[in-house]
Amino acid sequence: MNTIAFGLIVLSILMHSLWHFLCKSSGKSSMAFFALFSTSLFLTMLPFALCSGLLPNLPLSVVKFAIGGALSGAICNVGLMLAYKYCDISLAYPMARALPVFLTMVATVTFGWGKPLSTFAIVGMIVIFSGCLTMAFSGNSSAKTMKEKLIFLKRGLVGILIAACATTSYTIIDKYGIDAIMKFAPDTNKLLVAGTYSCVREMTAMVCMWLIVGGQKVMKKDEGVLRDLMKKYHPYAAGFFAALAYVLVLVAMNFVTNVSFVQAFRQLSLPLSAFLGYLILKEKIAPVRWIGLSLIMAGLILSVL
Repeated sequence: MNTIAFGLIVLSILMHSLWHFLCKSSGKSSMAFFALFSTSLFLTMLPFALCSGLLPNLPLSVVKFAIGGALSGAICNVGLMLAYKYCDISLAYPMARALPVFLTMVATVTFGWGKPLSTFAIVGMIVIFSGCLTMAFSGNSSAKTMKEKLIFLKRGLVGILIAACATTSYTIIDKYGIDAIMKFAPDTNKLLVAGTYSCVREMTAMVCMWLIVGGQKVMKKDEGVLRDLMKKYHPYAAGFFAALAYVLVLVAMNFVTNVSFVQAFRQLSLPLSAFLGYLILKEKIAPVRWIGLSLIMAGLILSVL
């Protein structure tokens, strides 16, 4: 993994942590939030697509990956909504981030996707996974004993598992998608190309989110939530930061030999999200969380080696 990819991911994790924090701090973790969020994300990426001039000519080989990534992303949003509804961000977020590191590594090794990972990289990713789990179980302000934490986790476990599996899916799909569009337009600015792919992806995700919200309205669920959220800045700001974060990740995918590295290094967002949860949401952080942070950093160093 070279310094360009590393720099892009470090920049993206700041924005990535901000949008998760905005989602949780809005107090309205719902499909209405993610519908507005997806719309903001799409509108942020639209200028990239228009400036690239690629949008009207994209081949099916690119569009199918964008649609696949979007559907996985929509499922991920459903999982996050459920997780944030029942868990603190200090528990749900590390868990939802930990599992994709392990799942992506297993998938790429099992199916031979990308350059084979070295022993150091595999061990490093397992250590990162362990560090993420440690952070998750060290920072829950609503439980004291491990038994209480497990009971608390159980409430949001379905959402966490959905988000983790969907994250793994869209990471792998989008790697193939960004490779396909870069091959289609090798001479176009990489940021504009990634923005074009993301625009198509988010247009599909946006439609999915609004269909779900429409279905909830018919069933008279979450009535009034959309109206309240439209008056808040949280979903719009979250979409803006998420758009910039993921377009940087898409560009970074061009500089790695295996997408597992991208998934692993994105875990640098965990210390930042934990800090935001502690500073602004007043979520308590136990001293053992430093052990988790140390494991994540050690795992990243091993992955680099």
